[in-house]
Amino acid sequence: MTFFQLLLIIGVAAIALFSIRFLRGERSLAIKRILALLAALAAVLSILFPTVLTAVANFFGIGRGADLLLYVSILGGMLFVVAMIRSQARSDARVTRLARAVALMEARMIEQQQTHKPSDESGESV
Repeated sequence: MTFFQLLLIIGVAAIALFSIRFLRGERSLAIKRILALLAALAAVLSILFPTVLTAVANFFGIGRGADLLLYVSILGGMLFVVAMIRSQARSDARVTRLARAVALMEARMIEQQQTHKPSDESGESV
């Protein structure tokens, strides 16, 4: 097993742990923005200096820079999928809470209307 394979395994494990304990709130948004900026910077540097990417790949025991890019992209894709699944689960939970609140509010309104009916039930307007 090469050093980079070990790093990939650690990366997969870190993504799995991240999916279990997802960061919330503003801190999460800041981390997402920082990661997006770092990914963009890495992409630009890889485009400008492809030989550096190959040298980094060779350092980790990978033959080509394109292979390194593929492996890192796979990890990034996994991280994205996990984040989207967690985001959808949070969204579903919010919709469920909202639907329950609306149902309770409607039930209370119906109950209030039934208890506060006018005493004149002849059907005539007052």
